[in-house]
Amino acid sequence: MWVRRHKVILIVIAVIMTACEPKPQPVELGSDQCSYCRMMITDREFASQVLNNQGRSFKFDSVECMAAYDLSADETTEFHSLWVPDFKDPETWLPSEEAIYLKSKTLRSPMGLNLTAYSTRESAEEMKQEYGGEIVSYAEVKELVKREWLNGSGNNHGSHNHH
Repeated sequence: MWVRRHKVILIVIAVIMTACEPKPQPVELGSDQCSYCRMMITDREFASQVLNNQGRSFKFDSVECMAAYDLSADETTEFHSLWVPDFKDPETWLPSEEAIYLKSKTLRSPMGLNLTAYSTRESAEEMKQEYGGEIVSYAEVKELVKREWLNGSGNNHGSHNHH
């Protein structure tokens, strides 16, 4: 009896914890604003988001804005998770670290680094065959953003007030 009661309590706690798990929020195109560059979010296939530990969503108009926000957070900031849309199915959110990215000049993103995200390497490879470019990881996306945006090589994106 004691064991059964405790199993029930543990199951209830597990259900509550799962229900409280922060999840990506819907993006309201034309009304949500990028938390990094402050532009209106208009393209679902590029919109990205960061969830903090309290479940608050910070939305972005592009993968590169989310990566810049990620890079510019101070050491004490802890994010729960970072999410990107599958370019082929923008209603599907992918954890940023698990997504496969394509940087292609012919798939133009709102902020110009031209990054798209995919759920599988095969999907990214198919798009690369069709549009050209190079396949990169999220770590490489962050390096690209650091090199091309935040180190001030012409683009002024690193100077946005994003906090």
